[in-house]
Amino acid sequence: MRWFISLLLFGLLFSSHAAHVITNTGRRIDATQISASADGSVTIVTATGQSLTFRSGQYRSAAADRPAALAQAQKWLEAGQPEKAIPLLETVKRDCRFLAWDQPAIALLANHYFESGQFAQAAAEFQLMDEQGPDVQEKIRQALVKSGKADAVLPALEQDIAGGSREAAARAYLLRGDLKAAAGDTEGARRDWLKVATYFKAQKELAQQAADKLDPAE
Repeated sequence: MRWFISLLLFGLLFSSHAAHVITNTGRRIDATQISASADGSVTIVTATGQSLTFRSGQYRSAAADRPAALAQAQKWLEAGQPEKAIPLLETVKRDCRFLAWDQPAIALLANHYFESGQFAQAAAEFQLMDEQGPDVQEKIRQALVKSGKADAVLPALEQDIAGGSREAAARAYLLRGDLKAAAGDTEGARRDWLKVATYFKAQKELAQQAADKLDPAE
């Protein structure tokens, strides 16, 4: 997840040297001031003093200047002082909704909560992310399971097993096996792990995880 946060921050830094809006036609309009409303409307003031409002659906994206609080919060997290970082991240998450920088703030919060064992909070934060690729989905499922909400995960696992990609199916079998083991169904768990070790050898890392679960002493 750290690499994901780094890429997210890099992408924003690369594309957002100043506050701006990208219209639906692809035109970029730079702004000296920018704000967003709860309904997704974005209002900017241009260098000429013109005020423009774009309602949700009338623009592709918008971004504020990079909040100084975000960099400071990241430093606090790296220094092992989350009690100082979390209020800053919550502020960025609130103030930059629809203005791009809420997303790295959410990612930092989610990653911190997950790594510190606060899985219910981690799941809630991961679910706020706009881009939920396979890695984020995996984190959500792990967090839900670890927070005692396995029932919320099982339907998604069955869906991945039935029609997901090879990697998604392998991950689903592994996690379903973990759930069965936690419930005392050792044989059922081993069957799921064995499927990964036997039929998903191309997914080498996942196949190795399955093999380790089948024979922890090996």
